[in-house]
Amino acid sequence: MELLSFAFLGFLLYIVVFLAVKHGINYSDLGILIKNKYKIEELKSDLSNEDIEKELEKNNNKQN
Repeated sequence: MELLSFAFLGFLLYIVVFLAVKHGINYSDLGILIKNKYKIEELKSDLSNEDIEKELEKNNNKQN
């Protein structure tokens, strides 16, 4: 039981540290400078839920 709780706490700590470091780097002055210099952008979806639902309906109608 102790091993399971140790593994869970280790995983939780890993997630917290990973997110803190990622957030810290992305929003620091150096991170912003690198993003602007190399034109790095996060991928964002332009699809709305309505567009996805329409495509799903089209696919369902084709299958029937």
